Amino acid sequence: MRLDNNIYYTTLDLMPGVPLNIYALRGVEYSILIDTGIKSMRDQILSLCSETGNIKNVLITHAHADHIGCNAAVKEKTNAQFFAAGAIPWIENMETHYLEFCIPSEYLPDSPEQREEILGLMDGPVNVDAVIKEGTIFRPSDGIELETIALPGHKLEEVGFLNHSTGDFFTGDILLALAAPFFHGFQTARGFRNTLNKLKHLINSGKINRVLAAHHYPLDKEKAFDAIKTTELFLDDIKQAVIQEAKGIHYPILWKRICERMNKQLEFRGYAMLEVQVNELIEDEILYSDSGRIIRK
Repeated sequence: MRLDNNIYYTTLDLMPGVPLNIYALRGVEYSILIDTGIKSMRDQILSLCSETGNIKNVLITHAHADHIGCNAAVKEKTNAQFFAAGAIPWIENMETHYLEFCIPSEYLPDSPEQREEILGLMDGPVNVDAVIKEGTIFRPSDGIELETIALPGHKLEEVGFLNHSTGDFFTGDILLALAAPFFHGFQTARGFRNTLNKLKHLINSGKINRVLAAHHYPLDKEKAFDAIKTTELFLDDIKQAVIQEAKGIHYPILWKRICERMNKQLEFRGYAMLEVQVNELIEDEILYSDSGRIIRK
């Protein structure tokens, strides 16, 4: 489907209140696909590639399964080059992806069902042709100058892409899907707040006019600020919940209490996110650890 000008997209409802939008830009010299969705979107994604035409570059915002799920199909159809900013083993090796994402352990047991839930979202590995970073530019046409913007937060190596010609900003999960039944969280709380401030500055300076995010419908400036504020409130809620529950308990108990308190599933995403928040609060000397017990000062 065509959004406007040279922007094409396809979308799928992952769950109530959580869309998954995949965008492509048609250029004169070549076209660009941003992320590849999930495996069940194969026909949609390949149709998007055909409609846009001449896909030569695939840009990965971050290496979570719902953003790289049709990598193999897109590679087979287009022979495009793949670009990502990090977590390259998660794109090139599905077993590594699963083990480092789901962190199987005593508290997070492995299971065939969980393996199918995560690995079943992806159609296979591809090689990443080049690693990109803040400032990497793609110019598929005279009217498209797509700059890579580093967005550490949800994932450390997440990036977005700003078309300076139009002010359209393409992003993955830096604006969270908070309607999910699990914690759609972060790998750095500090970095996340800095990134949200960076986005606000880019909007206020007039460089971003519209945000095209993976899990939100297109956002004008006002709606983008609303989404940023909602994400900031989520970060505040997590921080305060961890501080309030830090009453001399071991981390797995704290994790379970916060999941129950905030009505989220007991699973690996929340476990990893809350552990990050605890560690940052310890570094900030708001909490401390005594023989594994987490205590607020």
